[in-house]
Amino acid sequence: MTDRRYETLVLIHPEQGEPGTAELIDKIRKLIEEQGGAVTQVQNWGSRELAYPVAKQRRGFYALFEYRAGIRGLQEIGRNLTLMDPVLRFVSLQQDENAPPAPVRHLRKPEDEHPAEDEDQGEGFGEGEGGER
Repeated sequence: MTDRRYETLVLIHPEQGEPGTAELIDKIRKLIEEQGGAVTQVQNWGSRELAYPVAKQRRGFYALFEYRAGIRGLQEIGRNLTLMDPVLRFVSLQQDENAPPAPVRHLRKPEDEHPAEDEDQGEGFGEGEGGER
């Protein structure tokens, strides 16, 4: 059996906080490696607001794992993620062999989520365009 490329996006409970999330990400990375997988990339996307409540939570930490693994390894990884209490949801997708790696998403800070209201949102729109005549 040949290894295939996969990516798994994991939604982690917000009560874990930053240190708990980093620890859980490391635990998931080790789980993948224990199942014969080779992790190529791990991205911690940080805390994000959810589009709808998941397990009565409005926020959650996201982590993306890209790796190579066999079918049996993928099934065992999925089973273990299902049993982890801090994992609210996860989704695993098979990638094409020639697909480029996921672009790096930088960790967003909470103040970056909603830009300040007094900042100029648009360029060249609004009152005062071109000055007074």
